[in-house]
Amino acid sequence: MAEPLSSGTAVAMVFANVEDSDFTYRVNDRLITTFGLYGYRYREGDDPDRLLADVRELGLYDDGDRYHEDPIPGALALASRATGVHLSRAHYARPALTGSTDHLMAG
Repeated sequence: MAEPLSSGTAVAMVFANVEDSDFTYRVNDRLITTFGLYGYRYREGDDPDRLLADVRELGLYDDGDRYHEDPIPGALALASRATGVHLSRAHYARPALTGSTDHLMAG
């Protein structure tokens, strides 16, 4: 976070790339919980299990074989539930960017 959050403000962040994926939830500039989307058991924060019921319901909890292949929709739903901000599917469902990476390889 670049700037501290104002009192009474909650923010949830879903981050994902080819190497990592995380969910982070902060309230009043306090880290409530953060965890990897494929490793809930390694959560951290001041109240890491605050969202546990929703985490389980959305399949983000490692229950042996309960992980979804794509946890991003569940993580976005968790962010919506945690903050009360609804993002319609149109806000985040876009075609993937694809293209050749041949030009990145040094000859």
